[in-house]
Amino acid sequence: MRHLDTESLGMLIAIVDTGGFTAAADRVGRTQSAVSARIAQLEDNLGVRLLERSRRGISLTETGERLVAHARRLLAYESEALADLKGGTPEGSVRVGMPDDYVDAYFTPTIARFAAAYPRVEISIRADLSKNIEPEVERGHIDVALLTRDLSRPTGELIKREKLLWLAARGHRPERNAPLPLALFPTGCRVRPHIAATLDKAGLSWRVACTSSSQGGVHAAVETGLCITALPECAAPPEWRRLGTADGLPPLPDIEVALFLAPAASSAARRLADMLRAALAMPSVVAAA
Repeated sequence: MRHLDTESLGMLIAIVDTGGFTAAADRVGRTQSAVSARIAQLEDNLGVRLLERSRRGISLTETGERLVAHARRLLAYESEALADLKGGTPEGSVRVGMPDDYVDAYFTPTIARFAAAYPRVEISIRADLSKNIEPEVERGHIDVALLTRDLSRPTGELIKREKLLWLAARGHRPERNAPLPLALFPTGCRVRPHIAATLDKAGLSWRVACTSSSQGGVHAAVETGLCITALPECAAPPEWRRLGTADGLPPLPDIEVALFLAPAASSAARRLADMLRAALAMPSVVAAA
């Protein structure tokens, strides 16, 4: 086989992204049987199996994973070439990833401007821990991401430094309790180790009173008055109390927010990245050392 059929590659990507043939058929506007037949033909032409089918669902074989990575790049190039030749605005879709507490602070102000400028681009957002999203960008499964950097191995393009703040609800004094009760994101959150290390270094006893994978869960726990939390300044509710040394709490280190772009990002993804870069640009931001 000398050439790859981009339509079949698009169907394969749709199966991977949606998790099945039925949903993939809806996405590409074909029947389930037509999609199944095209994938079978693609496997036959290549002489390899691309998908494994089991009771638990559909998964890619090792060869399938490699082909999907190539396919995403090929389709991105094709989309960009067609847009350039037509002289029109970008089309297609852009998959965005970032932690839950960055969505409102960073993405919400940008998405309206992007949607107005590029109305034919579909945007999907995945809110998850930075640790989980970063490898998905490297694999080409996420196009654009704003993530908290792992300071032990800085990656991505540094675009902002954020102050990390101790926060508590008004009318409550949970910081007076010992051990100090905390509401935190789950293990794997890149900020969590800095919080623990700061408290340990100060000799303060602490405990996790609430763990939540969503910003809403952390907010709800703090609002009860039973615990405090630490959040980037951009995500701090204005009505909450800012705590510091006067409250017996040590200063927290700054965090670094980095922009990540998939290896074969489409023109639409790159334009969204440009908008995010511009929105977050601050005079205080300097290049990483």
